[in-house]
Amino acid sequence: MENISLIGMPGSGKSTLGNTLADALGYYFIDTDTVIMDTYEKPLMQLIEDRGVSGFIELEGNVIRSIYTNRAVISTGGSAVYHGGAMQYLKETGIVVYLHHEISDLTQRVGNMVTRGVVCHGGCTTLQELYDERCPLYEKYADLTVDMTRCSVQKCHQRLLDSVKKYLKLS
Repeated sequence: MENISLIGMPGSGKSTLGNTLADALGYYFIDTDTVIMDTYEKPLMQLIEDRGVSGFIELEGNVIRSIYTNRAVISTGGSAVYHGGAMQYLKETGIVVYLHHEISDLTQRVGNMVTRGVVCHGGCTTLQELYDERCPLYEKYADLTVDMTRCSVQKCHQRLLDSVKKYLKLS
């Protein structure tokens, strides 16, 4: 399979840029958060509340591992990196691209972590703690890291598209 899975912090542009990347490459687009909410008919925040952090991580991992597709851009939830099996599956089915941002960029975009449905495995209470916890995991699983610091949506899209094309050796 030739999928492109996007990982990164909440507010990093996985859904927005994933959609534009899929269009540019002629790939399908799948947002795993949307798949989860459609499957369970509840918002992420409610699922996290109902199942707890560990239960939600397991649910998210199972949903990711149930996606069988080819030539798709898959936007994962930021917490997908907590599930080793899901990350291994994504790596086996294509490349994993980490959309890296500096914390200062994300602070303006994220807003309230709780109402957004953000999972912090280590019990973080701030975006900085979440960033410190997750960045090493994003780096661990990434086949390709694209620096998205301080760029507009259009520039970030072009940076991502160029990096993916170069990595995949596409014309």
